[in-house]
Amino acid sequence: MRIRGLEPEDLDLLYTIENDSALWWVGAQTAPVSRFRLREYIASCEADIYKDEQVRFVIETGNADDREAKAVGLVDLFNFSPRNRRAELGIAITKEAQGKGIAQEAIKEIMAYARDIVGIHQIYAIVPSSNLASQKMLLNIGFLRHAVLKDWLMHDGKYEDALFMQCLLD
Repeated sequence: MRIRGLEPEDLDLLYTIENDSALWWVGAQTAPVSRFRLREYIASCEADIYKDEQVRFVIETGNADDREAKAVGLVDLFNFSPRNRRAELGIAITKEAQGKGIAQEAIKEIMAYARDIVGIHQIYAIVPSSNLASQKMLLNIGFLRHAVLKDWLMHDGKYEDALFMQCLLD
């Protein structure tokens, strides 16, 4: 597993994840995104967290030079605050790749990038209270639960609490 920058050939993966309405309730997405807009996004993406206040990586299994390498998800740092040296974590993994430890390894990679390259002091995640698998995974790699955010997310017409989870990197 490795994380890498977006490439034009990642359009289908990006299109699938961004247009999966089942994921919209945990993010800011409220409508489908066209291939045209996503193609523009990939082309204009500078992968500079200081300019964009976010950075997105593709999660890939296999070796970089392996023809069998496959893009299986996305991992993001967003809501970046250079002054406070913190960023929010987001991750989406294809259904086929879930439950194999790939997300955990990708988060470890982005944590190392955040600490060693960007100089980020802390990463946080907002996790639905019902997402026990994500909570467990984040706890296993050093995140701590710090707060319950009451009625933070709306899902299927009902509010759900979320957990504020945080990891100090240095």
